[in-house]
Amino acid sequence: MLDSEQIVSYTEIASEKLKEIMKEQGSEESYLRVSIDETANGGFEYVFGLVEKPESNDIILDSVIKTVVDPDSLKFVEGSNIDYVEGFQRSGFVISNPNFKQEGGGCGGGGGACGCGGGAEAETTGCGGHGGGGGCGCQS
Repeated sequence: MLDSEQIVSYTEIASEKLKEIMKEQGSEESYLRVSIDETANGGFEYVFGLVEKPESNDIILDSVIKTVVDPDSLKFVEGSNIDYVEGFQRSGFVISNPNFKQEGGGCGGGGGACGCGGGAEAETTGCGGHGGGGGCGCQS
């Protein structure tokens, strides 16, 4: 197992929210899959999902949240930090990723903002992933 801090780290609030979601879904022993998918416009979006067990080629991260990353996504998520923010109009997970240059911030602005809904109801939605990556989609 690799040290999560080298690949993906979680803020305290993000790890608590993920544990809460996993408990609500009866998936406390599941792994959180963090991956990158290319969007139709050539950008990237983050995809989260709970899986019962890793695939044979997955990288398993030693973390407060059991995390798996597929080898193709590893180079894109390496060094990322996952946070959870609550706002007046929107709450969700936010990914700060040093691999993508910040170009003005905001959802899908190239630098890693990610609004994934709140809680177990999160669906496969995204922010649009404009300009080189930063949108996010959640799967449950």
